[in-house]
Amino acid sequence: MPDQRVLGVDTSLRSSGVGVVEARGSSYQCISWDRIRNPASRSHSESLAHLYREMEQFILRDKPDVVAIEGIFFSKNVRTAVTLGQARGVVLAVCALHKLEIFEYSPRSVKQAVVGNGNAHKEQIARMIKVLLSLDEEPPDDAADALALAISHLHQSRLGLAKAKKL
Repeated sequence: MPDQRVLGVDTSLRSSGVGVVEARGSSYQCISWDRIRNPASRSHSESLAHLYREMEQFILRDKPDVVAIEGIFFSKNVRTAVTLGQARGVVLAVCALHKLEIFEYSPRSVKQAVVGNGNAHKEQIARMIKVLLSLDEEPPDDAADALALAISHLHQSRLGLAKAKKL
């Protein structure tokens, strides 16, 4: 498989994790990671616009080949589900406008691919990301989840598994 650069995105309105991982031969290298933050004082519409602009900057700077995003989950709180859906829509739109293929992964499959346990806790994911990417420090949860999404996509692409839903 040729080298591939994957943008992983763990979407939320207030703190979206983003991370770019590149496959180089049989090893992975972290290109960048961060969190796109929106303070509670920022209006909903301004937060969505900020998310769009920041996502676009990641895409333009790091030039990913594809995007891996977390699949939709079910929430009992309708307001939370709608807000997350709007943030996710912004991320999907900016990626689509930049003509990036987008793949969706369930949280369980990402945990399984990265930690080997579909019920892994956030701390386990961050610890494993630090090891897999030879990072000096554990990234914050949102960024670790984004990097885990990117690694999960690379693992599944290499193995020829069709566990991802292409959006």
